[in-house]
Amino acid sequence: MKPAVRVALDADRRAELAPYVVTAMLPLGEKNLEVKIWIEDPTLADCMGARMVSHAPVAVRPIAATVSVVLLSGSPTNYELAIEEGVRRALNTRAQEVIAFKCMTMIEADLALRSATAISLPGRFEGMHGALLRLTYKNPVDVRSQTGTVALLGASGAGKSHIIAQFLADPEYEVAVLAEDWFVACADTGRAYSLPERRILLKHETVSMYSGAGPAPEPSYPDPADGTRALYDANRLFATGSNGGGAAVIDTLVVLRAEGSAAPHIRRLTAEDAQWICAGEYSGYYQANEQLLDGSSEVFTATQIDRRLANLLRLAERTSAFVFAGSRVINGHAALRTLLFSRSGPDSDGLRRSPAQISQDADGSQGMEH
Repeated sequence: MKPAVRVALDADRRAELAPYVVTAMLPLGEKNLEVKIWIEDPTLADCMGARMVSHAPVAVRPIAATVSVVLLSGSPTNYELAIEEGVRRALNTRAQEVIAFKCMTMIEADLALRSATAISLPGRFEGMHGALLRLTYKNPVDVRSQTGTVALLGASGAGKSHIIAQFLADPEYEVAVLAEDWFVACADTGRAYSLPERRILLKHETVSMYSGAGPAPEPSYPDPADGTRALYDANRLFATGSNGGGAAVIDTLVVLRAEGSAAPHIRRLTAEDAQWICAGEYSGYYQANEQLLDGSSEVFTATQIDRRLANLLRLAERTSAFVFAGSRVINGHAALRTLLFSRSGPDSDGLRRSPAQISQDADGSQGMEH
């Protein structure tokens, strides 16, 4: 783990280096976190401006703090800053500011945005790398609908997008995608918050997966510096919901673990079971290049990791929380569907009163233990 690189820019110098500014509001309870993104490259500024909703309905709330994200196109030596070559991000926790170097793509801008937000969040709030879904199960016999909010957490490649795609194609579920890749959650209340966005950043292959058998929508705003991703209109992609920002209370928390030494299985997450965070949840890319924990926030010290562990476990205690170990081979959609049905069906406590274990079969049916 590398030490943090810290640098401060005064207001005039910041405006000189990065003249384009995009502002967004992240709701956190009764207040907002104001996020100001200063951008050097005009093309990237156009992309970020097309993406963020600058004046969201929550903008009338008082501002708890202002976060600055400075996106610079060149390396530190281009700006005569006292930072060694090769540093990708520098942060100033006192000023709540992150400076990103060689930042030309929206995914790099995202990583800087998450880092800046993470160092500015109040103690019980934590950034989450994952998806937030509102799932409504409509029983054709019972006119009442069962609705719950599910958070899917895990490293890149663990299977979050596949589960979303399968729920989008499930005729018995109405799906609202509240956050597709990152959100903030309060460990005390279980309430999750996302930045209001007009358009969301997705890989083209993910969009094709979400579109199922139908034609994939055209990107509404390509990222000229990144041929694999573009901005897509959430309302066109998700017919029943979009990334409009706001808040939702998490009912079910699912942690996806792509790897695992044991046979693939599903287990209930307990406060004592912290190894799902400590061991294996770094993807190879983030561990080698970005110093991110699950792609959600910048982590430099053991204290920060301890805080994150405590917050995530606190959140797990107040939700129905599960670990899908070996998530690349588990049918996450089928497993989650079973868990949700057991929790919301006629015998809502059955999952707790009757611990069940279904062994992993050779034909691919999934192991489950509670």
